[in-house]
Formats: sequence, C-alpha cells, structure tokens
Amino acid sequence: MRFKWPTANADFFKVIGDNTVSLKNNDNLEEEFYEYGLKFKKSAHVLTEYLLGKTDISKLDIYFFAVAYLYRHSLELVLKAIGFKYIVSLECRKTFLKDTFHNLSEILLYITPSIQELIEKDLEGYKWLKSYFNDINTIDKESDSFRYPFSIHVNKVKDGLKTRKTFSIKPVFDKQTHIDLVAFANKIEVAFDLLEEIYKEKYVESTSYQNYSPFFIDEGGDYYGQSIVGYTYNAERFCQHVKAYTESPQYLYNMMCENTQLKDILFIPMCYLYRNAVELSLKEILFEECSYGLQEVLGHISKKKHKVKGLWNLIKTEIEEHANEPEDDVTLIDVENYITQLNNIDGTSDKFRYPADKHLKLHFIDGKKVDVDNVNDFFEQLLSFLSAVDLMMAEHNEWKAEIEAEYRAEMELI
Repeated sequence: MRFKWPTANADFFKVIGDNTVSLKNNDNLEEEFYEYGLKFKKSAHVLTEYLLGKTDISKLDIYFFAVAYLYRHSLELVLKAIGFKYIVSLECRKTFLKDTFHNLSEILLYITPSIQELIEKDLEGYKWLKSYFNDINTIDKESDSFRYPFSIHVNKVKDGLKTRKTFSIKPVFDKQTHIDLVAFANKIEVAFDLLEEIYKEKYVESTSYQNYSPFFIDEGGDYYGQSIVGYTYNAERFCQHVKAYTESPQYLYNMMCENTQLKDILFIPMCYLYRNAVELSLKEILFEECSYGLQEVLGHISKKKHKVKGLWNLIKTEIEEHANEPEDDVTLIDVENYITQLNNIDGTSDKFRYPADKHLKLHFIDGKKVDVDNVNDFFEQLLSFLSAVDLMMAEHNEWKAEIEAEYRAEMELI
C-alpha cells in the first residue's frame, strides 16, 4: 500500500480539487438498486480483467475475496430491484427485505409469483438460476463469506439458573481450494444477464447458461486463472482479507484517474471496499494482537458488528500502551477523528453497499458532491496507520513471548 499518514482536521466530504463525483439518488427505488447492481458488477469485472491479465499470480489469491463479494452482491441488488418493481408499498417492501435478508434463493422464491409470466418464457433459465442460488447458499447464505475470514457461532450454555454465551469460529474455506476464477466470474455474469432480462421484462433468447453447471465454485481451470484459498496456516487470520479489501479499491481508484468516465460507476464500490478494509483492520488488531481472551474477543466482535468506533474503543488503550508515544503526540487524536467520521457516515456498513438503509430511506436523496482524491486519501491514510499499528503490536507481542519463554526455561533449570 502506498504509505500515507493521518493528518489533522481530515474531512471525508471536503472538496479540494476538480476530481469530483456527485452522489444523488432518485426516488425510484427499483432503479437505484438496479444501478447499484450494475456498479458492483462492473467493478468486479474490472478487477477480474486486471487479475487475469497479471503475471503476478499471487494477486489472484489476494483479490479473490473482494471480487467474489462484489460479484455476489451485484446479484442481490438486481434481485431486490426486481422485487421493488412489483412490491410497491413501503411496508410490504420492508417485509420483503426482512423476510429474505441477503439470501438469494429466498429473494428469488419471494418474487417468483410476480414474475411467473416472464419465467415461463425461459423456464430452463429460471431453473438454472434456482439451482445456482441454492448452491451459493451452501457457502454464502448471509453475504458474509467473502467479507470475513470466518463466521462466529453463538452457543447458549445453561449454567445453573443462568444462560451464558460461548462462541466458536468456523473458517469459510477449511481446506485449500483451487478456484477457477474464469468460470466463477462467467457464471455470475450469466446469472446477472438472466436477472436483467427479468428486470427489463425483455425476453432475449439466451442459452449461455447451458455452458455452465449451476454450481457456485468450480475447482481447477487454467493455472494462471486460479484463485487459491483456504491455506491452513492463515484460515483463521485476517491478513488476506485486509490485503484484498485494501488493494482492490486502490486499483479502482487508479482506473478512475485514468478514465474519468468510470467515476460514476466505480466510486461507490471503491468506498465500500475501503470501508470494509478499515473494519477488517480493526478486527485484525483486536483478534490477533490485543490481550483479550478468545471468548472475550469473539463476544466483542459479535456485539460490535460493523461499528468501527466501538471496535476502535476496544483497542485504543492497548495501542497507547504499545506505542508509548510522547505527551505532545496527537496521532491518536487525529486517527480518532477519522474513525468517528467514518462511524457517523456509515456505522452500519450500508451507506456504500445499498442505495437505502433498512428503513428504505435513500442515502443521497439530497445529493452530495464528493472529492474522489480526498476520499481515497482519507481511507489510505487511516489504513496506513492501522497497518503500522498491527505490525508494531505483532512485533512487541513476539518479543514478549520470546522473553517469557526464556524466563520459563531458566526457571525450570533452577
């Protein structure tokens, strides 16, 4: 990552130069969800083309999680766009979201009665989609599997008259898997096209789905088109996800700088990727470097969810102890300004993921002019700091472990 550092008085929405983008929702919810779907699909496509054109095959492994999320999310968005075409009252729309959440199979099932005539025009295509979404559910029912390295399971244990919670973790990929990235991307593009036909109520005879099995992930493929995930040595670590969500938006930013026509398409997905990188970085420090026990830290992560300010508050004191900074050092004050702003802008991690919140209130209905360079700097500065903190604390903890091991060895000789 290009090294930058937090500055005093950083302002996410400050407009400095001419490289700007206007964020403005219209009041047509179905159109907004469809447009967001196009943005996420295009961003995934841009990144996939970049990966398949690189000789550095390590990036195929690193970027996969970000690419997979962008693609998968594009399907959710266009499915919900279809739903909002036929579900028109606000309360019914809220019920639709509540009943289906992120589950692609459930969304398709929910909207099926409304699109029956369109389905009958391409029944085999619909059956392929249904099987495909069912298979996605075995890996990513809740749209979390490519955002985080593991899921946290809550178990309630009876302890006398009280019930206490215990937590366990399950890696998304528990064995090394060689994913055919070309087939992975092509299938989602095909699925999106089928859904787009339904959204536009325009039947186009297409049989491209017949070239692919309705399975989410295929293993194998060309060596230079494989993303390898599930390495046992880091299955429960955040590092690969942090790199994926930090480096991929940097590439999108570079593309916007090279081609300004891409700004309206790539900016929102870029912000989401960066925002998730911040959350992942905070959780990485909390989970891997802070002094909390496993049950305690899993409880904190489960409770705080996406709230970056809450995560920051959990690690701030330990950062201070490790850094031992001079009294006049204001770095942590500056960083807290970044964290507070980001939490206020997007405390629930939906501002750059959906055009509206869970109450279907549009995020940018009043319009907002944003400086692309300033936003990119905002995220890069914050992420540089968090990366440095993680390295510092990891080194200190390693020294501490070595000293403790030497001490125990000496005591055994006495």
